[in-house]
Amino acid sequence: MSTAHIEKIDYDAEAPCSKPSSPAPPPPLSVTLGQPAPAGMFAFAGTVLLLALYNLNAGGVDAPNVLVGMLVFAGGMAMTLVSMWEIARGNTLFATCFLTFTTFWLSYSAVLIPSFGVMEAFAATPEQIPKALGIYLFVWFITISCLIPGVIGKSLLFTALLSAGAIAVLFLACGMYTQTKAYVQISIHPSLQRVSEA
Repeated sequence: MSTAHIEKIDYDAEAPCSKPSSPAPPPPLSVTLGQPAPAGMFAFAGTVLLLALYNLNAGGVDAPNVLVGMLVFAGGMAMTLVSMWEIARGNTLFATCFLTFTTFWLSYSAVLIPSFGVMEAFAATPEQIPKALGIYLFVWFITISCLIPGVIGKSLLFTALLSAGAIAVLFLACGMYTQTKAYVQISIHPSLQRVSEA
């Protein structure tokens, strides 16, 4: 094989190579998200307060129409946003806690909203409604109780909140199931009872 037709190429090892250059990647964005937990706590506290006052028949009010709005918007939408915000901050545990209560509030509002047909399903047997609500609340007692071991040692506030919430839901479930007003009143802090009597 002849090499006569191959040209000699001068190669200078010191000369810079001219490669097409691509721009350097931009630096990662440094976004600081604020603390969403206070907004979640306010949404939770407001919804719990209104639910407690309704359970005490404060002012003789029986119709839950105003409660439904609070359940859907404060307990549902606001706490959903808070839980998503916690996920964006990388705080999965607190996001799970807020999202669990979001599903509680939204599912409870579905029971009260006529277009869902939950109460209408008991039209022939209305005596089953308290037992059905008692079972529903007992399931939520178990669900909330399952969150408690995860927050112990991480947040005293969440430990207290979940513990008190679980106990309150348990007494409320017992009160609904047995139709005993005393359980419902035990589930509500005594100071709320005084407020409702005013």
